[in-house]
Amino acid sequence: MFTVAALTQMWANAWPVISLLLLCSVFSLSIILERWFTLRRWVFDREELMAQLRKPLAEKKRDQAMGLCMSIKRPIGKMLCLLIDPPAAFRAGGRDGLERFAQRLVRAEGAKMLRYITILGTIGSISPFVGLFGTVVGIIHAFKAIAENAGGGPGVVANGIAEALITTALGLFVAIPAVVAYNMFARKVERVTEDMELCTEEVVDLTVSA
Repeated sequence: MFTVAALTQMWANAWPVISLLLLCSVFSLSIILERWFTLRRWVFDREELMAQLRKPLAEKKRDQAMGLCMSIKRPIGKMLCLLIDPPAAFRAGGRDGLERFAQRLVRAEGAKMLRYITILGTIGSISPFVGLFGTVVGIIHAFKAIAENAGGGPGVVANGIAEALITTALGLFVAIPAVVAYNMFARKVERVTEDMELCTEEVVDLTVSA
């Protein structure tokens, strides 16, 4: 069992590393929760949406198609409304102009979806190294205790070893959820972006042919 004095000494030695890792943990959790709820706004059923849009666009009923898109209440709805009734500068460019406009819209939404996600990747990458730094510092303290208390028992190095193990574990505790969330969100953004690209491509085809 560690005494209060031992715990106080451990905190005095390791507080910079532990504080940094705890700060990263709070920051990472905040981003995970924010992105979890925010990205749900972009998810949509591509097949169902296009099944409803094909008929009015093929019949040149653009007002009906735009009304349908506006009723979706998701970013894809606004994108398709802009694409069905594009600015004059892009409309004058024909198919090439519409395709450039569609690509610009998809890139803009992709950038919004990726917001803060790269920070998760950074936290996941650096946290184990911060923990490793704390491990090295803890081992240094353990060897220092041995040098200052020659012939002492295991208790001499207990604080340093505990400090090393705690910072290692805390570094992994912060890194693992951040990396998992980063990969999950990146994959979700990739899927939604792909669906957006397929929708805009088909809408361009139907709009031009109409």
